[in-house]
Amino acid sequence: MSGYQLMSPPRGTASVSQVDALLGRGPRNSTQPGGAPRGATTLLVASGRGGSGTSLVSALLAVAAAGDSRRVLLIDADDFVGPLALTLGVPARASWQDLRGGRLSPADVATPVSTTLTLVAGGAPRLGSDGLALSAAERRACMRRLGVLADGMDLVVIDCGARIDTVLAAITPHADERLIAVSAGSDPVGLASTYALCKAVHSRHGALPMDVLVNRHEGSEAARCFDAIDAGARQFLGISLRLAGAVPADPTLDAALRAGMPFPHAAAGSPAAIAAHEVVMRALATASLSRSGT
Repeated sequence: MSGYQLMSPPRGTASVSQVDALLGRGPRNSTQPGGAPRGATTLLVASGRGGSGTSLVSALLAVAAAGDSRRVLLIDADDFVGPLALTLGVPARASWQDLRGGRLSPADVATPVSTTLTLVAGGAPRLGSDGLALSAAERRACMRRLGVLADGMDLVVIDCGARIDTVLAAITPHADERLIAVSAGSDPVGLASTYALCKAVHSRHGALPMDVLVNRHEGSEAARCFDAIDAGARQFLGISLRLAGAVPADPTLDAALRAGMPFPHAAAGSPAAIAAHEVVMRALATASLSRSGT
């Protein structure tokens, strides 16, 4: 098997080239056929309530693209915990909050994970703090400063978690940016919280494309979740949402991570990783079509 293609590999089949690329053995490729440079597509991964799995989804999307030799910037926008460094098993140089007041430069907070994946960690600042929480303006300023790291990248994935102020701070906006609203529950509260997220973002950034990714469900159940959210958006917001895809519950991946297996190896070929690969390839293809005007 040569690695992930646009068509998914058989379920349960490990992707050797994906692991090689993520661990630093894959080639860089920042151009389209013909040598034209790619612009960076930005995916804002967010949810309407905590526990929906935005961090795992963000990691899966980033690893899937990096495993295809696309250059990826993964930003953990969490103010407090910053779980992505732990998930990927890398010691973070610093947090994006260390950009506050010019403490560090954007390059100082970029942690290489592999030749194709760079992480900007979240969580509390690693340097001395004045003890005050970041204001909304400071959070936005830090996120804007990270924009220089997107130069030469194919994809930027931002784990915004479940706080609307974090989501709004991460929105630039620009033409290649889209919201990925993660819904992990088919219960009324879960569906309503995802709709509420879309409503809050739409009220401030009406032109921002919004997709729904259904986490921990698949097939007809995932379709029902999306249909319920989309129906609310159509009726009350006058917009249509797009189904980004569905990532199934994956006990094998969960068990491998609990056992301490490195994330690239644990994820390669797993049902969740295969589904995430389809999601990110669809998002990149949509961005490419949008740039070409078709």
